[in-house]
Amino acid sequence: MKLPKIENMVIIGILSAAMLLFFYLILGFSAVTTLLGISLFLILPAYLILDKFELEQDEKIVLSFFTGAGIFPSIAYWIGMFISFKIAVFITFAILISIAFLANNFKKLK
Repeated sequence: MKLPKIENMVIIGILSAAMLLFFYLILGFSAVTTLLGISLFLILPAYLILDKFELEQDEKIVLSFFTGAGIFPSIAYWIGMFISFKIAVFITFAILISIAFLANNFKKLK
């Protein structure tokens, strides 16, 4: 099954809203915040990094989930050994987002 292309943002938005509403009705507000946190902190930075490669849309989404689930906690853990874990999560997020933007600039230079 192919996922919709990024041009179909309306469909993706409707499906995301329906999914969040479903999780809210079944599991409550904590499930919604968990889903949004996973999407923001784990999937988004890895997706932005993988977006620079010539991959299909569905490959980028799946790989970004598994890559983010491995890289993000590892970096946050090691930074968290020296400072507070709450601050380490935000520093890790900033590091991964900056790597994505640097990769984007590097690709434009070539």
